[in-house]
Amino acid sequence: MGWTSFAYNKARHLDWTAEQALEFCQKEFSTDGYHILRFWFDKATHLTERNAIYLVMKDADGDNFILTVLVDIMEGNIFYKEMDNSMGPIADRCPVAFLEMLPEPTSIYDTEWRKRVIKNRVIYHSQIAEIISPLNI
Repeated sequence: MGWTSFAYNKARHLDWTAEQALEFCQKEFSTDGYHILRFWFDKATHLTERNAIYLVMKDADGDNFILTVLVDIMEGNIFYKEMDNSMGPIADRCPVAFLEMLPEPTSIYDTEWRKRVIKNRVIYHSQIAEIISPLNI
């Protein structure tokens, strides 16, 4: 998949909050029988970095997968690209606990990505002070 974009003036790239990222994800990815089970926001600290979001998603058939979303916000537009764990995303700062919610890997890309995630040892904690909706965040 390529990059998607649309006008977005709610925040600038480095000012984007976890709450705004979750709101964006709910609008873009909680549709057509897909549900967000867990959320993690890896905030960019420099303009040359991308914001990264990791979501444990449940699809319409009840299967779980991780959706990694890379996000840039520039000049009043949001640009994003999503990849699921089977694609072995380059971004690998996903909380290790998210892997426990997945079935066994189905591709070598997924297997290698999970190894990088485990090596990074990111610990999950809720990043949202007030739960916006009844997600299992």
